[in-house]
Amino acid sequence: MLLKAMCVAVLLVAPLLAQTGGGLPERIRSAPLSADEREAVAASFSQKAFDRLETVLSGAVRPDTPRDRASALRALLGALEFAGGRTSRAIEAFRQADALSPLDDRDRFTLAMALIDIGDPGASRTHLARLNELHPKQGLYLYWLGRLDYDQRLYDAAVDKFKRVIALDPNSARAYDNLGLTYDMLGRTEDARAAFTKATELNRKLPKPSPWPPDNLGYFLSRQQEFDPAEENLREALKYDPKFALAHYHLARVLESKKRNDEAIEEYKSAAALDSTLALPLYSLGLLYRKVGKEAESAAALAEYKRRRALLGDTQ
Repeated sequence: MLLKAMCVAVLLVAPLLAQTGGGLPERIRSAPLSADEREAVAASFSQKAFDRLETVLSGAVRPDTPRDRASALRALLGALEFAGGRTSRAIEAFRQADALSPLDDRDRFTLAMALIDIGDPGASRTHLARLNELHPKQGLYLYWLGRLDYDQRLYDAAVDKFKRVIALDPNSARAYDNLGLTYDMLGRTEDARAAFTKATELNRKLPKPSPWPPDNLGYFLSRQQEFDPAEENLREALKYDPKFALAHYHLARVLESKKRNDEAIEEYKSAAALDSTLALPLYSLGLLYRKVGKEAESAAALAEYKRRRALLGDTQ
């Protein structure tokens, strides 16, 4: 259960940069700045010199600067800070921009994502609800509201939202995937199976399939002790992303259940090496080493498990 909670946090935060960072070079080029200021902003961002970046953009706002122009520059700073991983600074900049002139939809959505990142779902929900009210036919904002419901264990509300997203977009693999997760938490096993299966089928048709739907289906099937189809789906997830540590861990569990211990050991080791924030693969690895009589290796794996747990605040 603790691993599942950790995965939810990853699901909430991992796609943020991909959704918000793609148009930043063009945004810098079109910003209400002088040519020299644009060049300085672009260079500072490229070099990750955020203090200089803040200085340039703050200096471009003068007492006589129109509010909408000042707002646009603060919003640009927020977008750049967020793309650079400086979430708290991004939130501050976006809020300053919003106080001067209402944020556009893109920046309000990024602000909502940043608030999720710092663990403020209430404030994020306020912005997402506003966006959803303005655009009830777009599933994006409703989807993220459903994700917040799931993270806050409001599972019935999450089911309702994910179903409404699917009604708006019947080909939404991620909506089906999250519907499956929610059904799973409610103990609705067959509904979860159907949703995960549909998500995986739709995911295969995407130009760049995500590893999450087949991983979630594989993990679900492994818990139903359906190990052959579980292995098949987990290997599909790793085909999409060979460095997806969680899928390596889930595959290792399946291989161990199938008495393929040498393969399981390698998958546990891969999971632990690919993600230093994962501790559980080392625990399972330590137990498996002990089972096959490798006491020294077992002790080393369990010691590293304890070290990681301590660093992670004992969250796994």
